[in-house]
Amino acid sequence: MKAAVFHKPGDIRVDNVPDPEILDPRDVILKVTSTAICGSDLHILSGAVPQKEPLVMGHEFMGIVEEVGASITNLKRGDRVVVPFPISCGKCFFVRMRHPLHAKIRILKTMVLTGI
Repeated sequence: MKAAVFHKPGDIRVDNVPDPEILDPRDVILKVTSTAICGSDLHILSGAVPQKEPLVMGHEFMGIVEEVGASITNLKRGDRVVVPFPISCGKCFFVRMRHPLHAKIRILKTMVLTGI
């Protein structure tokens, strides 16, 4: 699939990246229909937030469910969803207290879902 990939400050390219696959029973694969630029994207692009390796950009998006992992019971193929910025573990103390930005595990590395 194609994705907007950050390579270095000021350098974003549309690259071919591997198609996503279900690796964990909690995974969901979406067909992205819309996405937006976030302030954190701008910080990465400017170099203010250093990246060690190329990074697929975009973590606030909408899409259609293509495939779900075995433990997903509240979504099915064809559902339309909105994915907000705070993607986290979904189960630690902070998430249960409705503070996902403080979660022990923030899952941004897996955002290879962002295709164009």
